[in-house]
Amino acid sequence: MKYLLLAAAIAVSFSGCSLLQRPTSSLTDVPILASSTEQPMSQLGTALPAMKPGDERELKLIAAEQMTENGYSEEAIELYLQAESMAPRKQPLDMQLAPLLAGVGEYPESIQRYQRLLKSDPKNADLINNYAYTIMESGDVKAAEIEFRRAIKINPSFENAATNLGMMLGRQQRYGEALEILIPVIGESAAHHNIGVVAIESGDDVAAIEHFTKAASLPNSSKLTREFLAKLKGPSS
Repeated sequence: MKYLLLAAAIAVSFSGCSLLQRPTSSLTDVPILASSTEQPMSQLGTALPAMKPGDERELKLIAAEQMTENGYSEEAIELYLQAESMAPRKQPLDMQLAPLLAGVGEYPESIQRYQRLLKSDPKNADLINNYAYTIMESGDVKAAEIEFRRAIKINPSFENAATNLGMMLGRQQRYGEALEILIPVIGESAAHHNIGVVAIESGDDVAAIEHFTKAASLPNSSKLTREFLAKLKGPSS
């Protein structure tokens, strides 16, 4: 049976620390803008602030930030690491590097940096959510569940952590537990819709029909819910 594109149907998707996808063009393809001033230019063609001799570290930090904003994660990581090594007595650049490293699949180092950040800020629900998301992406769903629940305990109305946890539980076919987490933060219809989507991903058509049917019966159900339900109930193609 052919279904609609799943990515377009998820009413509330994972909202952790995902990064921009790397552009297909290389750095050499990015045009360098002409400047009428003597300001230094970054590799992305953006004017950098005037610096005094010896400010190379600051230039690297600015360039790394620009690389991050434009989706060049690997280049940003390299620049941040260079800047970090130039001032070993300063605070490590964990806040910048932890999500970037996770985005390129360097989970052990990313997790280590998140752990270091959490030692100094253990009640930061946003930080715990990002940490949990990275653990989940590394494949350790049990540890991720503990951390998502910790973030929710600190902030019971934290939609990002609740959605991440609910969707993760749904992918484990723990549908009832997932709904208990999702309904209070995104509503009953959206919760059942999302569980229907993850049920399809798991190949559980029976559960998918059940949850899409429930979602469609509720107020403010989406057109996508009804389209999914029609596809599931229709003849195979």
